Amino acid sequence: MILTPQKPAVIQQKKPIIQISKKSRVVPRPLTELAPETAKLIEDVTVDRRGRLIPRLYSKMAASKELRSMLNLSARADAADVTRLSDQKPLQTLAQQARELGIEIDLNYTFAQPKKAVE
Repeated sequence: MILTPQKPAVIQQKKPIIQISKKSRVVPRPLTELAPETAKLIEDVTVDRRGRLIPRLYSKMAASKELRSMLNLSARADAADVTRLSDQKPLQTLAQQARELGIEIDLNYTFAQPKKAVE
C-alpha cells in the first residue's frame, strides 16, 4: 500500500457583504485641533437627539448690539463724561474749602521736584 499525502479539506467561508453608504460622513474635529481664531467663534456645543455635536457660533448681530450698548454708541446725545470736565471748578472748590478750614494748599502741577539750592 502506498500512502499519498492527502490535501486538507478547504472550508470555504462566506465573506460578509459590507455595504458602504454612498453618503459622506462628516466627523467634527476636536476643538483642541482648531485654530485659536476659529475656536474663538464657537459659543456653545450642543448634542442633538441623534448624538451629533452641533457647534453654535457667536451671532455678529447680537455681539454688535451688546457692544453698542456697552459703549453707549447708539445714544443720541453724549452723556456727561467725567473725563471731559474741566478741572478748574473742582480746584476752585478745593481751594475755597482749604481757606475755610485755614489750611494752606498749593494747587500747581509740580510734583516731587527737589527744591533748588540757594547759591
